Amino acid sequence: MQLSKKLFRDLIILLFGLAGIGWFFYSFSQYHPFSTGKITQSKDKIIEKADSVFQSWQYQSLEFFPSTNFSPNSEFIDTVQVKWGKGEFKKKIEESQFLQRLPLLSWEIREYTSQPELSGVQVRFGLNTSGEVISFTASNELISRQRPFNRYAVRSVFQNQVQNYARALEDSLIRGLTDYQHLNTTSTSGSHSSVVIERLREIRGSKDEEVYTTNNIWDLVDFYINRTAWSEFDLKQDTVQLIDEGGIRFARAVMSAEDSLTGVGVELTLDVLPAGSLKSLEYELYPKLEAERGIYTEVLKSTALFVMLVFGMWLLFVFYLRIKARAIDTQPAMIIAVLAGFIIPGAWILQLVNELGLMYGLSGANQIINNVMGLAVLGAVSAIGFFVITAVSDSITRQYWPSKLKTWDLVRRGLFTNKPVGWGIINAIAIAGLLSGIVGIFFAGIPSSYLSADIEFISDNYFLPSLANLMVTASLVLIIVIPIYLILGNQIKGVINRDWVIPIMSALLFCLLDILPFSIEPDAYNRMMNATLGLVLGYFYLRHDFLTIVFGFFVFLNLVSTSKGWVIEGSPDANTFYLFILVLLSFSVLGLYFIVKGRDRKELPEYVPAYIEEQAKEQRLKQELSIARVVQQTFLPSKIHHLPGIDIAGVCIPAQETGGDYYDMISLGEQRTAIAIGDVSGKGIRAAFYMTFTKGVLHSLSALILSPVELLNQLNRLFNENATRGTFISMIYGILEADKRVFTFARAGHNPMLIVRNNGDTEWLKPDGLGIGVTKGDKFLKHTQEATLKLKEGDVVILYTDGITEMLNSGNHFYGEERLKRLVKGVRKASSEKILEIIIDDVNEFKGMAKQHDDMTLVIIKADASVNQ
Repeated sequence: MQLSKKLFRDLIILLFGLAGIGWFFYSFSQYHPFSTGKITQSKDKIIEKADSVFQSWQYQSLEFFPSTNFSPNSEFIDTVQVKWGKGEFKKKIEESQFLQRLPLLSWEIREYTSQPELSGVQVRFGLNTSGEVISFTASNELISRQRPFNRYAVRSVFQNQVQNYARALEDSLIRGLTDYQHLNTTSTSGSHSSVVIERLREIRGSKDEEVYTTNNIWDLVDFYINRTAWSEFDLKQDTVQLIDEGGIRFARAVMSAEDSLTGVGVELTLDVLPAGSLKSLEYELYPKLEAERGIYTEVLKSTALFVMLVFGMWLLFVFYLRIKARAIDTQPAMIIAVLAGFIIPGAWILQLVNELGLMYGLSGANQIINNVMGLAVLGAVSAIGFFVITAVSDSITRQYWPSKLKTWDLVRRGLFTNKPVGWGIINAIAIAGLLSGIVGIFFAGIPSSYLSADIEFISDNYFLPSLANLMVTASLVLIIVIPIYLILGNQIKGVINRDWVIPIMSALLFCLLDILPFSIEPDAYNRMMNATLGLVLGYFYLRHDFLTIVFGFFVFLNLVSTSKGWVIEGSPDANTFYLFILVLLSFSVLGLYFIVKGRDRKELPEYVPAYIEEQAKEQRLKQELSIARVVQQTFLPSKIHHLPGIDIAGVCIPAQETGGDYYDMISLGEQRTAIAIGDVSGKGIRAAFYMTFTKGVLHSLSALILSPVELLNQLNRLFNENATRGTFISMIYGILEADKRVFTFARAGHNPMLIVRNNGDTEWLKPDGLGIGVTKGDKFLKHTQEATLKLKEGDVVILYTDGITEMLNSGNHFYGEERLKRLVKGVRKASSEKILEIIIDDVNEFKGMAKQHDDMTLVIIKADASVNQ
């Protein structure tokens, strides 16, 4: 029943998603500012046309490297959309021939040359969608170098002014006019000017002192206007101005035309050279409104940068903590890092290839080598960045919301043919449809909103733009979805456990970051739309897993970014749209196939990251060690055997969960106690095992063998028979007789014993002795002595392991025997328990923040007649 309800909900969302896609296509076809455009010329044809015009205007041919892009007159388009509204804008264009002829969309060709003396753009052409010239500019450097002239233009101006216009006269006239137009000529300008004037007098049959009359200039302007798209406009002659600029003399003519019905107009500015060449043709459409951006827009941009900076610093800190805690699964992080290391540089490669001919022609191989090196750096940086993001997101998600990675785990392991993956694809397409429908609602549903025309075409920037768009949107999706949902969203769930906060957080970040490749104007509507998209995507993240959201957002971004490929007839981005539709249909078919033929979720294996398995093993080991520590602590004396007139205290503090240090007090009657302290070589479980073995032997033999040296000899024999080679024990074992106040002991290679007399005298007791397990047989007895210590009232005996005297502080200095002696001497009047406490506190204070590397064991014996009576 629950499954049927979920299936019904998914189908309803799918229907709404398909409706959203339909509404998106309808609203964009009706109200997109480019929908009235029609492109009839390809990029290659446009370049050929520009080269043909350049030669027909009699400029000298050069080896040019063209750079071409297709762009809208966004400032004008946005102005009239504001003035008329988006619906009326399209209607007026359809009704007005004047508006239809305006170059709302145009090609721009920038010509570069490899000649070192001609740097930068030398020629700039503007052509409308039909391939007709709408603008032209030649650089001053090119004009000064070529000294251009246009014989046909000069002839069209002067031929009708004289009957006997001959080629020889024309040649002389052109030479004079060419010198006249260049102020930095080697001859004096005055002499050339006089030559030109004389020729004109012969032509005109008058004494006119002007090189060009105003009518001559307008004739020259008309010569070029008739060869451009502006010939179809009823242009009015406005002003003519003679200018000397940059070493060149030219005339500047201004013309204009206006549509009386709409109030839209165009103003042309033409710079013509005396020798008949066109220097520049520029146009400006009006009206134009200044873009108004409120102060809040700048505040939001600054806030977005601040948020990204803070997030980056926090992300690195979290990455450090989780690496330190070994809570990172490197396998999925490496997969995304490798993909990013190819996708992001791959997109840049396509951009470089698009400009390769231009770069090589202008800068040669060095520039290409520099770009390849930059590409390698970009690949490394992007891979590292995505590794950090993916590693942190995977760790946080598996800690707080592991179900969000179920489908991703299946895909990553190659388990595609299953129902979860199939439904993930179908649900993603539904989500993309709903998001695109929201864009359509904000675009078409709000009368005062409009789509800004400030949009770039993908084909202008990339080689293989269809592939490049998929790569760019894929990287953008990962950069957005992983941090917002897998990192911040799941962190919110883990910290405050309020799922509803995630869509709100998503809405705020989408509003702040403005991540879409287009904008609805005014900006307030654009922010509201982004916030709504973030809210809806955040809601679906609560319902679906990570991979569904990623693919859904990927489909949505491609829907909106490829819209330029179909709203304009003949668009250069058409193939980008067609490839995306092919990819979308392919995934749709695969999704349906996986649903029909794939396995159910319950039949699929679960994925457990390696670090979680390792953590589980470590946790089990910690539990086992904790149990072992408890058991080992029970092996130590649970209570002190109180002898009359003797005050005894002891403690053992292992460096790890278990240790190899050992002390014991074995009752041998009312007046006698066996006291032992030992240190097994090594630490941890192995040392603890041998300590347990030693305890068993001592308890078995202490009542039978009353000689300390003989008991240690038997322990040495048994230890050698059972312990591994290289393991040994240092130990002091003795029998304390309270009535006689005598301590008889033997030292098996252990630290010397410290005796502090009541009067403050001190002595280190270290009779000969070999460690248990160092040697075998009679050698042990031969080199181990038994000693007797007579205690007097107030005397203090200190037995300890090297964990006390060899404790290291942060400065790498030992605690040392001398410090221990001075300390005990100063506190000898205190009880054994108090002396023990003071020693341990002093050792810990000396250690400071340094780590305890060895077990610490301490036994204090004090002759005190006031105790245990």
